[in-house]
Amino acid sequence: MTEFVHLIGAEDVRSAGSAMRAAAEGMKCAAALIEDSLQRHRMFLDDWLLRLENIIKKEVKNGTT
Repeated sequence: MTEFVHLIGAEDVRSAGSAMRAAAEGMKCAAALIEDSLQRHRMFLDDWLLRLENIIKKEVKNGTT
């Protein structure tokens, strides 16, 4: 004889699982956006520092420090 188990509130469990899945996807998306933003910020700062370094080298070479 086959036995069945009926879970009370199974729809609530399914709904909660779906909500958790959606929340996890949202968190992954937010993390990717933050990572991209930080990468672009790092590139900006690296470029800025390179420009500053070139200006300082030029000034040192010209003896105007």
